[in-house]
Amino acid sequence: MIVIQPFATVDTAHVNEVKKALSQHYALQVVILPTQPLPRTAQTQYIPEIARLGLGNRYRADTLLRHLKAMKPKGADYIIGLTNQDISSTKRIKGKIKHPTWLYTDWGLFGLGARPGESCVVSTFRLYRYTDEAGMRKRLRKIAIHEIGHNIGLRHCPKAHCLMRDALEKMQTIDEAKEALCDSCRRIVKKRIQ
Repeated sequence: MIVIQPFATVDTAHVNEVKKALSQHYALQVVILPTQPLPRTAQTQYIPEIARLGLGNRYRADTLLRHLKAMKPKGADYIIGLTNQDISSTKRIKGKIKHPTWLYTDWGLFGLGARPGESCVVSTFRLYRYTDEAGMRKRLRKIAIHEIGHNIGLRHCPKAHCLMRDALEKMQTIDEAKEALCDSCRRIVKKRIQ
C-alpha cells in the first residue's frame, strides 16, 4: 500500500492527481491521509545567497523523508509527502558538495525518494515554470511515479524516455520522458511488489 501525506496548503486536486497516477502505474492500493502541517524542524537555515534569489523558506527534503518514515501507518509499504512549498537538499558528487557550494548546499528539488526506502516527497513549487496547469499536473504525475520507483528500489535509468531517467537538473528532461517505465524498470517493479 502507498499512502499519500498532503502537507499544509497543497491543492486537493493535485493530491488526487497523484493518487490516480500511482494507482495506474503500480499494482498497489493508494490511500490519502489527512492533511498535516509541514514540520518546523525541516525548515532550512538562512543562507544569504539563497535569500538574495528571493526564494524564501525552504524545507529540507531529507528531513521530510525521515519525518514521513516515522509517521507511516502500519500496513503501508510506502509514504509520499506532497507539498506546494519549496524543498531542497545538498547536492554532492563523490561525497563533496558540488560547485558552487553556496548553490548546491541548499539545492532546490522537484522531489526526493529514498532508494530503496519507505518515504519520498514531491513539491509542486517548481513545476509551474514555463507551463500551464495541465503541463504542471503532467510533471507532478511523472515525478511522483519516479520517486515511488526509487522507494521500490529502481535506480536512475539510462534509457532516454524512461520515467526513471535522471532529470539532470533540467525540467526539459522531465517533459521529454514518457509517463511510463521502460520494460526493464517495469520488470524490476513487478518482481519487487508481488
